[in-house]
Parts: sequence; structure tokens; C-alpha cells
Amino acid sequence: MKTRIFIIAAAGIFALAACSSPQITNQSSTNSDRVTASPSAAPTADVMAAGRQLFLDNCSDCHKESGKGGPMEIEGKKIEPDDLTSDKLRKVPDDKLYRYIYNGVEDDGMPAFKDKLSEAEIREVVRYVRSELQGMPLAAPTKGLGVD
Repeated sequence: MKTRIFIIAAAGIFALAACSSPQITNQSSTNSDRVTASPSAAPTADVMAAGRQLFLDNCSDCHKESGKGGPMEIEGKKIEPDDLTSDKLRKVPDDKLYRYIYNGVEDDGMPAFKDKLSEAEIREVVRYVRSELQGMPLAAPTKGLGVD
């Protein structure tokens, strides 16, 4: 039961990242929503620029710029994108986060990005979430994460 709840919650986080429709409500994102990593874990701006832009373009409508998510409505459906900064999601392995983004989580309203983002771009989004939103040490992008 705990595993299913955890998977659903994690899936919801990334499912809602694709919500870039103009029909989205509750899009208030302010500078106070931003979360930054500690200076010792923070990579250079150049290293994270691609991941940040991909996140802003594809994920922030639902997960907000801060990654905090929260209740919202899209296309008449009420959803609650997960808080990407939560301890629970910090414990989800990179390959699972990658698969949530790649395949989506239909039951939670998160669309698949496999036809919108390349595998390398999805890895950059995961890297950005881990480093900048969750404050975890920067790791090299992982290849071959098994998206099937």
C-alpha cells in the first residue's frame, strides 16, 4: 500500500510537469517560490541552464518554478502536483523519476514526455530537479535508465 501511494505521488509530480495549457489556473509563481541549493552543492549557472529552461518550459506550470506543486485545475480536472522538493521524492531513484517523465502517469494527470523531450533533455530535467530544487549534490547525467 505504501509503495503504491509513493509511486502515485511521485508520478503525479512529473505528470503535472507537462501541464503547459493556457487553461491552467492558479499559476501564481513568485520569487518567494524559488528554492536554491546550498552554495556547496550548487553547480555553476552554465551547467544547469539547459535543465532549468526545460523545467520552466515543460514543468513549472504545474509544479511551479519552486517545484512545490500544489492544488490546481487543468482542463476542468482538479489535480495536485506533488512537491518535488519533499523528502519523499528526494528518495525516489533517478531512474524512476526519469521513467515518470518519459512515460507519464496517466492516472495522476501527468502526460508522457517521450514524444516531446529527448532522453538527454529528460536527464537534464532530473539533474535540475535534484540539484537546484532539492539541493542535492550535482551528479553526471545517467544514460541507459531503462524507459520501457
